[in-house]
Amino acid sequence: MEPRPYQQEAADALHQYVCTEPGNPCVVIPTGGGKSVMLAWSIQRWKAQCPWFRCIVLAHRKELVEQNAEELAEVYPNADIGVYSAGLGRRDVDNSITFASIDSVFRRFGEFPPFDVIMVDEAHRIPFAGEGKYRTFINGCTKFNGDLRVIGWTATPFRMHGGTLCHADHILNEVCYEANVRDLIGDGFLSPLRTKVGVAQPVLTGIRRKSKGDYVLKELSKRTNDDKLIIAAVTEAATIIMAEERKSVVFFCVDVEHCEKVSKVLSAVGIEAPVVTAKTPPFKRTQIVKEFKSGKLRAICNVNVYTEGFNARSVDCIVLLRPTLSPGLYSQMVGRGLRLWPGKRDCLVLDFARCIEEHGPIDLLGGQPTVLAKCDACREVFSRAIRVCPGCGWVISKVEVERLAAEEREKRLHDAKPSKRSILSIDPETFEVDEVFVTRHRKPDSKDSLRIQYRCGVSTFAEWVCLDHDGMAGTNGQHWWRKRFSLKRGVLMSVNEALQDLLLPQALNDYTRTVTVIKKGKYYDVIGFNQPAS
Repeated sequence: MEPRPYQQEAADALHQYVCTEPGNPCVVIPTGGGKSVMLAWSIQRWKAQCPWFRCIVLAHRKELVEQNAEELAEVYPNADIGVYSAGLGRRDVDNSITFASIDSVFRRFGEFPPFDVIMVDEAHRIPFAGEGKYRTFINGCTKFNGDLRVIGWTATPFRMHGGTLCHADHILNEVCYEANVRDLIGDGFLSPLRTKVGVAQPVLTGIRRKSKGDYVLKELSKRTNDDKLIIAAVTEAATIIMAEERKSVVFFCVDVEHCEKVSKVLSAVGIEAPVVTAKTPPFKRTQIVKEFKSGKLRAICNVNVYTEGFNARSVDCIVLLRPTLSPGLYSQMVGRGLRLWPGKRDCLVLDFARCIEEHGPIDLLGGQPTVLAKCDACREVFSRAIRVCPGCGWVISKVEVERLAAEEREKRLHDAKPSKRSILSIDPETFEVDEVFVTRHRKPDSKDSLRIQYRCGVSTFAEWVCLDHDGMAGTNGQHWWRKRFSLKRGVLMSVNEALQDLLLPQALNDYTRTVTVIKKGKYYDVIGFNQPAS
């Protein structure tokens, strides 16, 4: 299996960080981007260089533990692999590479020989403060090896109301590489997404919110478990699913009661969709997943089971019936449909939970705000800026454009939460920069360049500096470098020389206060620096 370009970049960036930096890094790869195989490649690489290397990979669900272990076994058949998971019926402690459930091992760090590296899958689950299972295990292992390194892997490097996952005072200190979901969709590595907003929507006003968290579940359940609302939403969703001939559909529900009601309505309209919750017996859950992946089942309904670690590549429709304020949860739910599959042209996201209204389309999550419009003909949701519905060709009228603009102005005047501005806007936007990351970028049949990533909150923008190239690209690259480091005009810098400077990321962090970007097609171009933020 040959790594994709971004996978090779990520592997190299992680290796360089571990070899040259003292902190604990995190690799950010969108759902469906091949995180498990990248994790396996890194272990194989380090094991080949240091046969005595010992590592444990932590995950919060047995499905993830099993999936990661199987991926390493496929990539590295001779690996000394152990598994410690009560759910899988194994408690191996002597293997040099162990895949473990955090629930099973968090108090048992003393049973294992010292580890060199702890890897954490779905690392956004590590709490910022307090003890918690991950911190208990990591702190316990550190007692046996003071040089222990922790490496995180996640698709969502942030927590709701908690900021970014990586910080000098957290367990994970820095993102060493991040692949952007929009880039991977544009390059053909992830499935395109379409979104429709349903007519039947819950009223969410007045529902209390947890401190620094999501909706209070009991109140959310009371509001969404309305029989009329469920029948209207599920019937509308089923009509769209059958009209578009969607073959593999996942319904996300609020709680067990809600899930069972949704499944019952689906059965009434001719779609069998078994219920899967945390209370579903393991053998039954395994059987349902097997039938779903094989195509025997067209749909499944779940509550907080298939938000993470569910690898069903054929999923071509996601139905959101569970409102959430968490961009991470929203990203994980919709991310189930990002994987590629033969014959799958795209994944349709049906929103009956006001998620798109709250967060914007998934491929814009963490990006810039966009003003959304809904098609009067087919209810497809899309950016107002493109004016034409991608689903049926309906054109937004001038009256509707003016209405949306007036609504936006009114919200701003009353300090309400603003609608999101267009991701396709032709106007440049400027953002404050929190962190700058530098990696080597390799491209077939071309010279290497520097990949510079600017993290602005939960958004990341990238540019490529071509120091080694000929012609205008090389001239621009050298000019970019001289402007930051005041080198004389005749002094040239190479990519290799630049990457040898271990203080380069910090120097660029010190230089770059803001970054100005503009949308060009599917991507953003970085066009300026240190201008006043928008």
